[in-house]
Amino acid sequence: MKSTAELQTSRALPGRSGREALRLFIRLLMLCLAGILAACSPASALSGNSGNAVIQTSAPETTAPETSAPEEAAQKLFSFRTTDLDGNPVDESIFEGYDLVMLNFWAYWCSPCVQEMPELEKIHREYPNLLLLGVIVDDSDMQETRSILKNTGVTYPVLYPEGDLAKLADNCQYIPATFFLRPNGMLIGEPVVGGKDYSGWKKTVEGLLK
Repeated sequence: MKSTAELQTSRALPGRSGREALRLFIRLLMLCLAGILAACSPASALSGNSGNAVIQTSAPETTAPETSAPEEAAQKLFSFRTTDLDGNPVDESIFEGYDLVMLNFWAYWCSPCVQEMPELEKIHREYPNLLLLGVIVDDSDMQETRSILKNTGVTYPVLYPEGDLAKLADNCQYIPATFFLRPNGMLIGEPVVGGKDYSGWKKTVEGLLK
């Protein structure tokens, strides 16, 4: 007979059917966690912060379909007037001279957003015909936001959401969310929701530049 101490530190192993059910449960749990970790839902974090926090949420989604070949949506041309984080005025005229525009919506509290920023910086440096713009969706902690930009080495412009930028942000259920546009302001396909590594962004960008 086992002692009291032995009974407290040991448990019977599940039978064969029990182990199979446990393995299935673990696999399902890992799939759920993968979807959660790929993107941040801003619903709770944005309640009660300042005026530039514009994202709203509805029914949960993990990712939107990834943009591959250029499929231009029949939408009106893009228009906005805003400032970057240094207070410099910026509008849609910044698109001129580029072959492709990439808008990346993010927030300082979103881990997948922050993790992909060094990868986005590589893309920014590699493709001079691509205009990459970051757009913050929460300005409640600008000290932390600026610290992240410094620590991740970001040099591409980062903007506040105004005009059509705010409208896009309103439609984001999860971040990071990345939209692609033609330089004439025409949106291309669906947004990419969730973070990517360098090779993932490289494949997407080169597919749209063809």
